[in-house]
Amino acid sequence: MTQWYFVWVEGPRGPAPQKWSTEGLWGQVNRQDVIVRFTLTEREAALSLDELARLHPVPEE
Repeated sequence: MTQWYFVWVEGPRGPAPQKWSTEGLWGQVNRQDVIVRFTLTEREAALSLDELARLHPVPEE
């Protein structure tokens, strides 16, 4: 079964949301620009990036 993650990474204009799966995660795990990673439920994995960003906002520094 594929596991999905919602990830905030450092982008050129500030934090940027991304959705990763275990199938595409190879090479992503040790990225230095990851701010935070959330493991998603099956229901959450079907949501858009905008919806996920509201559920899991970027943490305050």
